[in-house]
Amino acid sequence: MKKTILFFLLFSIGISYSYSQDLPNLKHVKLNKRSNYKGTDALVLKVTAYLFATPIDKKNVSRTEAGQFLIKWMNGTPDHTFLLEDKETEFFNTDSDLMLMYMAGFTKFVLENPTIKEQKVLVLGALQLVLPYLDKQASKKTWSAILWQLNDANKKGQLEEYLYK
Repeated sequence: MKKTILFFLLFSIGISYSYSQDLPNLKHVKLNKRSNYKGTDALVLKVTAYLFATPIDKKNVSRTEAGQFLIKWMNGTPDHTFLLEDKETEFFNTDSDLMLMYMAGFTKFVLENPTIKEQKVLVLGALQLVLPYLDKQASKKTWSAILWQLNDANKKGQLEEYLYK
């Protein structure tokens, strides 16, 4: 009897954990006019959390939908401006999934730190979110040599020096 109760308890915890990584229902969110963007920041943070909680997988339809929603939101929100400059995005140009994660990290950092406006601080914050996530991914075949160098600099605590000196 105790084993059965323990089994159901562990099963319930497992189910709860798996639902915590579920993508919010984005099909009902219309982003076709400015007023639709009001109050969506919390939803966008859930989308970025989902992207960071799931491994990169081109076959994952939910992940693709989350990425498409994030890009559409970033391009249309009147409340935030996202400057993705060549100097910072060149590291991820080899793969659209890598670029999506940089954009997710940038968005997450901007939304969680609304008082920070300096581009350099925003970029460093985004990279400090993205690089550890990318480093844990199984496949690094699409990484460019400069992305490897950027990741090494981050691991050594020299990210700012690598980027800006």
